Amino acid sequence: MEQIQKDFDRIAVLSERESELGGTYDPFLLRFIPAPCERALEVGCGTGTFTRLLALRANHVTATDLSGEMIRVARHRSTGYPNIDYSVGDVLEMDLPVNRFDCIVMIATLHHLPAESVLEKLKQALTPEGVLILHDLLTPTGILSRAADLVRFPVSLAMRCLRTGRLWARREVRRAWAEHGKEERYLTKPEVAAMRDQYLQGGSVKYHLLWRYTVVWRKQGAA
Repeated sequence: MEQIQKDFDRIAVLSERESELGGTYDPFLLRFIPAPCERALEVGCGTGTFTRLLALRANHVTATDLSGEMIRVARHRSTGYPNIDYSVGDVLEMDLPVNRFDCIVMIATLHHLPAESVLEKLKQALTPEGVLILHDLLTPTGILSRAADLVRFPVSLAMRCLRTGRLWARREVRRAWAEHGKEERYLTKPEVAAMRDQYLQGGSVKYHLLWRYTVVWRKQGAA
């Protein structure tokens, strides 16, 4: 975790002057935010891009990240959002209140963490009927899936260009992301389904074109 923290501190500093780039699937994820939503939690919030969208739907948002530099940038960009409370920390070491949050969101963060420990902790922190939204990277497998990369790459570049006016981030930013990701491993479709069936029974799974998946799970039972 120490190396992950250092990587994201570096990425935050290097990308601070970059145009803010929201996630391609942010509008899709926002569909699952319950209404009303009194309290929401985002784990691994980065520079707060999705956090600020979440703050428009929830009365109060708690957002946390392992990287102090990410949180610094997030606070700077969120001065107009008084209902966001940012903090630096490791979710595995945090004392999360039981039955506290109506919604918990974790974007591109689960692959850094032990699934069983973190998911059980987040499930306990949800209110009855609360919603857990997981969105993470996906490893394509099989000939057809890998062949689809011929479509995915140009689509990804075109969408970035439309949103930022540039095909690429600055070279040093790309290099920092590449160095961070060289040791990472992402789930395959069968592994995502197995994870859902083991820890989030009854949850829905959506596989997206651009190397992403989403799992949405609603907590059942009395407080």
